[in-house]
Amino acid sequence: MWRCINCGNEASERPITCIKCGLVQAGIGTEEKYTILEEYCTPLSLIMRNNNLDHYLIDACAGSGKVQAHDRQELIDGSPLIMAKTQERVEEKIRNKSRRKHAQSIFIEINPKTHDILTASLQGYPNCEIIRGDCNQLLPNVLDRIESDIWKPFCFIYIDPFGLGDPVIKMETLKGVLEREYTELLLHLNLDAYIRSAGNLVNLDSPDDRKKKLAKSHYDTLELVLGSDQIEDFCSSWPRWPRGMKERQCLNYYLAGLEGFYTYIQHIGIPVGSRRPVYYLIFTTRNKTGNNIMDRIMQKARRKGAVSLKRWFRKN
Repeated sequence: MWRCINCGNEASERPITCIKCGLVQAGIGTEEKYTILEEYCTPLSLIMRNNNLDHYLIDACAGSGKVQAHDRQELIDGSPLIMAKTQERVEEKIRNKSRRKHAQSIFIEINPKTHDILTASLQGYPNCEIIRGDCNQLLPNVLDRIESDIWKPFCFIYIDPFGLGDPVIKMETLKGVLEREYTELLLHLNLDAYIRSAGNLVNLDSPDDRKKKLAKSHYDTLELVLGSDQIEDFCSSWPRWPRGMKERQCLNYYLAGLEGFYTYIQHIGIPVGSRRPVYYLIFTTRNKTGNNIMDRIMQKARRKGAVSLKRWFRKN
């Protein structure tokens, strides 16, 4: 029996979000993901502040700020609080305390109940803006608003949807971010949801109208995820991929949609060290320093992940 730590609501199965109060529930590997996010945001913001550069930390699928831990009755900091507390961590590390604070955080959340908890969670944190709505529509507007012809601040954008997103995170939205000059992107790709949708494509020509309709719905979803310029080729390629290669090929196909925009693209499976990750964190940047920092963070996570999985191995 699952019980919401915030409102006491109970259910036989753990939901993604409490339907009564909107509190987000952490999943498998969520805390590993948050560690990677925190370990990147702090040096990023420290470098920016040391160089007197304005910068924004943007969470496009923000959630509730505080989230319920996956394996215990405890509230932990979600991505918005990690970003909001970055200024405090930088303040502890920076030597020249007189330097002006340049970091601002913007959070987008579509669920009204979750939005209310997020707003309460961020009380007392300066330079935070909270917006309710669909990030596919709002994120381009936010970036347009903070940019101008003569002033283009650096933006680190984190997109962490449930599944493929509700609504679906469009490749069109991502490309709109990637085309901008001073942006970095850390993206959650739910490979399981992606593959489940692809598995229904075999029924696009089914004589069964129900199966055909469902397959068309999954096709439309994948068209949004991959982009209209890739969907037809993906549909023809999917059946030819060997069963054991479908996960890797799906990941590569998605990454191909991001290539051409950034010099550097990295990814890591979550849970770290798993042979079959539930999802991937994908990082993109044009900046060599940022790439080097994230590379060290992901390598560190992989080493820790390998150690944590040793308990499952049998001794010879």
